[in-house]
Amino acid sequence: MFQDDLLVRSPNGFELTLRGRKILQELEGLLPKMEDLVVPALFDPMREKSTFRISGTDAVCMVIIPRLCQRYANRRYQIQFEFLPWQSNVLDLLEHGQVDLVLRIDDGLLPAHFHSEKLYREDFICAVARDSHFGDRLSLKQYVAATHIAVSPLAGMQTIPDKRLAAIGLKRHSCIRLPYFGAALPCLAGTELVLTLPSGLTSVVKGDRKLRLVKAPQELHGFHFLMAWHPRLNTDPRHVWLREAMRLISAGLKK
Repeated sequence: MFQDDLLVRSPNGFELTLRGRKILQELEGLLPKMEDLVVPALFDPMREKSTFRISGTDAVCMVIIPRLCQRYANRRYQIQFEFLPWQSNVLDLLEHGQVDLVLRIDDGLLPAHFHSEKLYREDFICAVARDSHFGDRLSLKQYVAATHIAVSPLAGMQTIPDKRLAAIGLKRHSCIRLPYFGAALPCLAGTELVLTLPSGLTSVVKGDRKLRLVKAPQELHGFHFLMAWHPRLNTDPRHVWLREAMRLISAGLKK
């Protein structure tokens, strides 16, 4: 194959020919590279630089990002997290590699070819102004009779509370619709408005002296947030690490 003996006898045993020496030199550089291709690699975020692009609504971002910062936002790690705004074509971005991970509700609408995993469960709570007339719990009748602030990350999208009500033939009245819970919460003070939000934001409401929590009607049952990724990223060491990081910071949130 090489048109060369490669090894020849000498007084001291076998000796490489010039062609043999050249091939050996090439193999010394080539074999480690071949080994990297077949041996599973590990990602070390303390030594390797990497940027992860993630997209999620503000409800999940307000829960996940603080925990992400507490654990990984220090000089020991060489990684960066870039959170992209939530948009209607987020699954197209995931499909074409413009987003690495999507954090979304488990609504059963994720295309079957994507991989996904539940991170944690959310229940619904209601926030109202501290001096409003509401008691500690809203009955379904009181909830429907109230005026609401609705939060939907995308225009024209039906919110989960609205879907829950529609399933039992009811509808609530919303006087204002916003894309962010962070913007909706300051609107409550001095009003009789009701804001329905995930229980993961409980601490945000408790931290505002102008607001208080009210239990939501039991008909507004909870849901799960999940992470979704493209199958091409399933075994990539960087993304295996990213998903494990999400599991770790979500572990205390599971119910």
